[in-house]
Amino acid sequence: MRLSRILVPIDFGETMLATLQYAAAFAKEYKATITLLHVVRPDGSEAKCDMTSISVDPVETGERQLRKLVDVIWGEEISTDIVVATGKPHVQIVNEAKETGADMIIMGSHGPVGAWGLIRRGTTTKVVRQAPCPVLVIQPFGHGFAADAAAERCADR
Repeated sequence: MRLSRILVPIDFGETMLATLQYAAAFAKEYKATITLLHVVRPDGSEAKCDMTSISVDPVETGERQLRKLVDVIWGEEISTDIVVATGKPHVQIVNEAKETGADMIIMGSHGPVGAWGLIRRGTTTKVVRQAPCPVLVIQPFGHGFAADAAAERCADR
C-alpha cells in the first residue's frame, strides 16, 4: 500500500482529535503529507465549528484555526497543507481529493453509517460513495486510539 497524501476534512466537531490521531499515525508510518481541509458553507452556517475569534472572513478564520491546531498537535513533525474552501462539504472534499491526488481520506462521522446513515445520506456517506480513494471513517464512539489506552495504563500506575 502506498500513501503519500492523506486528505483530512476538519469541521472542529467531536471526532476531530481522534481523526487527527489516526491521520498522524498513517502519515508517520508512510511518510505522507496531510492536507487539512475545512469547508465553509456559503450560507455562513458554521454549526460544528467553535470559532473563538470573531472575524469578518470565515475562510481566514478557518485557516488561522487550522494553523494553530497543527502547531499545537504536531508542528513540523508532519508535512501539512492547509486548505479552506467554500461550498457544499461533500463536493469540496471529493474535489480536493481528486485535485491533490489523495491516496486516502480520513474523516469523522457525526452519526450512524449503517443502514440509517445510508438512508440519511449525510456528508460522510456522500464522500464514501463519491471519493476517488479509500475513506477511513472515525466514529464519535468506539475503540479509542491505541496510544490513548497505553497512556491511560501508564497514568494509573
